[in-house]
Amino acid sequence: MFQRHGQLLGECLKKLFDARVLVAGVGGLGCTVSTLLVRLGVGKIYLLDNAVVDEPDLNRQILYDRSDLGQRKVEVAQRKLSQINPHCEIVPMHVRIDLDLCLPSADVVVDCLDNFESKFVLDILCEKKEVPLVHAGVEGYCGQLMNVLPGSFRLRQIFSAAPKEGAIRQVYPPLVTLVASLQVNEVVKLICEDATSLVNELMLIDLATMRFERVKIRGGAE
Repeated sequence: MFQRHGQLLGECLKKLFDARVLVAGVGGLGCTVSTLLVRLGVGKIYLLDNAVVDEPDLNRQILYDRSDLGQRKVEVAQRKLSQINPHCEIVPMHVRIDLDLCLPSADVVVDCLDNFESKFVLDILCEKKEVPLVHAGVEGYCGQLMNVLPGSFRLRQIFSAAPKEGAIRQVYPPLVTLVASLQVNEVVKLICEDATSLVNELMLIDLATMRFERVKIRGGAE
């Protein structure tokens, strides 16, 4: 199954086979992230979400179709991802993210959540577990991406002035797939100990203008 990228990854492929990744949120970002992780050969994936499939999800959440409406996202995703790679152990977690949640043991956590309140909770949980977090967010034609490692800047520091959630956000579907793919690229770099990963840097993407920018984050954390 991995002949078409095995030589590209070399020894990294074995690390992916042994890796455990938690995907927090199985919506737009999470569907693409989990699909690519399965296809890359990641050995164990936890899917964390407490929502069910709704009709507005279908424009950008690539694992779902109309036959899945009303079903738990994590269970639908587990079923479909297992058909792609039956050797990957996929663990559905239909739970809400809060400070009482005990994160399972993972090498990397991927932030595919859709609001900053939940993102900040996940940030706290990852800090306590000292596990790397690959953050991303999307809105309109714009996206952002960065890694949060033990000892680096936390999401709560960088986005402390983030507005509270209000109206339903509009999101351009191709942006979601692009940003999720970049998240997976960062997951692979972290698992394979690639020093070029986005740490203390924020990548900003604007598909309307085709602008990609990497911004250094400076301040209190070292």
